[in-house]
Amino acid sequence: DIEKSVESGKPIAFEFDDDLPGGGQFYCVETAKHFSDAKGLADHKKSRYYKRRCKDLKEEKYTKETAEWASGMTKEVLPPAHKK
Repeated sequence: DIEKSVESGKPIAFEFDDDLPGGGQFYCVETAKHFSDAKGLADHKKSRYYKRRCKDLKEEKYTKETAEWASGMTKEVLPPAHKK
């Protein structure tokens, strides 16, 4: 649901839940935290932790192929070292 709302640009509507802070209405998607009110959420979005997390999310994730390439475990075929 969160990915679909990001693509469409529409805000996410959460159901009211007494167990969560603020009834679950003030949720930060990037850091997966609930806040008790809109001011707390707005202050959080100005914090260093939030900005760093957003920066980390924008970076490309490592893949298995990238890790193998970096460690030298490539899949390229080399010519034989000794001719028969």
